Amino acid sequence: MAREKDKKKVRTYPANTEAERSVLGAFMIDPSAVNENISQLSADDFSTAPNKAIFEAMRDLFTESHPIDLVSVADKMRLKGTLADAGDVPYISGIASSIPSAAGCKYYVEILKRDGLLRKLLEASKDISEDVYTSEDGNESLSYAQQRILQVTQATGQSSLVRAGAVADEVIREIEEHHANPDSAVGLLTGFSNVDHILHGLQRSDLMILAARPGVGKTAFALNIATNIARRDPEKNILIFTLEMANGQLVRRMLCSLTGIENDSISRSNLEMQEFVKLNQARQALWKSHIYIDQTAMQTPGDILAKCRRFMIENNTDIDLIIIDYMQLMSCPGKESRQQEVAEISRSMKLLAKEINVPVIVLSQLSRNAEMKSEKPQLHDLRDSGSIEQDADIVTFLYKEKGQDEDNTLIEFIVAKFRNGKTGSLAFEWHGSTFRFVPTENERLQHIKKAQVKSADGGEKKGEDEGGGEA
Repeated sequence: MAREKDKKKVRTYPANTEAERSVLGAFMIDPSAVNENISQLSADDFSTAPNKAIFEAMRDLFTESHPIDLVSVADKMRLKGTLADAGDVPYISGIASSIPSAAGCKYYVEILKRDGLLRKLLEASKDISEDVYTSEDGNESLSYAQQRILQVTQATGQSSLVRAGAVADEVIREIEEHHANPDSAVGLLTGFSNVDHILHGLQRSDLMILAARPGVGKTAFALNIATNIARRDPEKNILIFTLEMANGQLVRRMLCSLTGIENDSISRSNLEMQEFVKLNQARQALWKSHIYIDQTAMQTPGDILAKCRRFMIENNTDIDLIIIDYMQLMSCPGKESRQQEVAEISRSMKLLAKEINVPVIVLSQLSRNAEMKSEKPQLHDLRDSGSIEQDADIVTFLYKEKGQDEDNTLIEFIVAKFRNGKTGSLAFEWHGSTFRFVPTENERLQHIKKAQVKSADGGEKKGEDEGGGEA
């Protein structure tokens, strides 16, 4: 009998119209109830069309800083053409007169939010069921189910259409907080002070491209950012998708950069006891961190998105950073050309950043022409598609002047595009034996520029001599 009663309760449609009327009535008799609760609700939290229409009129009045009462609500609904649909003035008047006090408003709001969430779950389960019955691809159905459940999980009680003024409130609050504490970072700190200074940290929903020629250290640079963040805050969830290297190779690089022990020494097992102590300390640091690695090759953007959704659902948490190494190893079947394929991948990576609301760093190769020439890379050197430049919020390059020592060299970090800030160049020392980047003085970049000018002058003279000889 108990089970039958429970089943009946579960099958009851999740709606409480009396609680809805009580909330609307409280809003009409108590301005403090409006100020404290109206921003927590959306029209979807009301189950009937009349109550939805009344709430929308109240929300408009609140946004316009007008009083909320029987007269103003009825007038607003008349102007919007929704008064007749809501039962006209008698229905609204009945709501206002049916509640003697607004004391229970907060509790009633919780009831509305609970029932609204349950209705969203019912709608999602119905959509998933319909998709399963009509789908021809189980993986696509799984991805769709994850997407719908994640949408419900992320539901905040607000419509997808948000007034600019409401967003402005949040932006101004962030600006005020940053003004009060100038040392605080607007975004996620990379651990490189010079990079954080120019980029103001990594912003959620931003797509950052990190491109370089082979062997310059783009994978190591991204891993340095990951370990820097983890050391600063081990609770940050960092997902690394490596399409080229095995996870053991990546972790070995992390251990080298964290300990300062040369990779060659580890490969030859030529280690002293003190170095083993450092390795164990680094291992414990990685255990404490929330860095996760996926080494699956030839992944599609959909694969990565599905894994990110699954991580958030299973762990009931957000993701703080996604790193993908690298774009040209991803696949996107069904496109006629590689350019179209990369364009779709690039677009999908930006959508990933927006949907998960997380900064995404995608490593990229440069075109063959860029690899052959001795000049610094430019935006048009991004390999396979110009859409990468269009979709990215930030495009950065790592540039190494030829002729330097491979293990200890000067690297120029070039910010070629920054949608929300200035471009520029930064200097790093690259210690290849330990896979570690160390910020250094920007003045050291001058010798690279001088070397380029000297090389260009020499090339021009050489060309003139050769031309004269041929004549």
